[in-house]
Amino acid sequence: DLVRSRGLGDVYKRQDRWMLSRLQEHIREATKAMNKLAVRKAIHSVLYELDQDFQWYQRRIANQKGKTKRKNITAHISNEVLDAQLRMLAPFTPYSCEEMWELTGGKGFVSQSSWPTADESKINVTAEEHESLIMDLLEDTQNIIKATGISPKKIYYYVAAPWKRKVYLKALEKSRCGEVKLNELMKELATEKDLKENLKEIAKFASKIVKEVSRMPEKRRENMLRIEVFNEKEAIEDARDFLRERFKAQIMVYDEEDEERYDPKQRAVMSMPYRPAIYIE
Repeated sequence: DLVRSRGLGDVYKRQDRWMLSRLQEHIREATKAMNKLAVRKAIHSVLYELDQDFQWYQRRIANQKGKTKRKNITAHISNEVLDAQLRMLAPFTPYSCEEMWELTGGKGFVSQSSWPTADESKINVTAEEHESLIMDLLEDTQNIIKATGISPKKIYYYVAAPWKRKVYLKALEKSRCGEVKLNELMKELATEKDLKENLKEIAKFASKIVKEVSRMPEKRRENMLRIEVFNEKEAIEDARDFLRERFKAQIMVYDEEDEERYDPKQRAVMSMPYRPAIYIE
């Protein structure tokens, strides 16, 4: 493996792991489509959806400058994406792919190369959810700015309290057995020592979560449950430079239960797991 042989693995960032994980998903989906002769679906996954993910990756790494190792690993991932994409597109656009294959230093003819195989070891659910969080946060912030007409100078994000995540995960676990019923969920939550004191507030929150979980695709639910540790605040802080550059504003991140947080409009109480509350000045 090129990354291991050059000692680059230690500088992998979340967005690097995300791009490699998404690549495996596109390879997997395109392979399934080709096996069923669903050519249009395969092309859509390989060309359009993979391109969208790669464009996002390029946006995320655009402000990362400097170190040679950083440049090397970015180049390595970009080459891996292009290599797989050319090999999957070759049956549909052979001439264009042969030209690109030669320009990128590919050996022999791309038409004679093997179809790529998804590497399960590179699938990283946590990295995918981290980037989904940033994508949703970007969209939600843009929508608020558009609706209010504010030219932001400061943007505050408030991450949901740990107890909310606990309720959320419990609802996800119960959803594996079918529809989640609020009364059954509350019976289980009432047995949790650290939740007993706030059952009234928890009941109000749980009713929202039950509705959200019922609408969630099964694959997304399973991904959420596979993640052992998910630090939303850390993920947003990691993307601080990206968000600051996008909105030309200072970015502040607080925990909902941080007593010293700046929150003049009491937005923090509106925070949900995977959906931080937002206040803009």
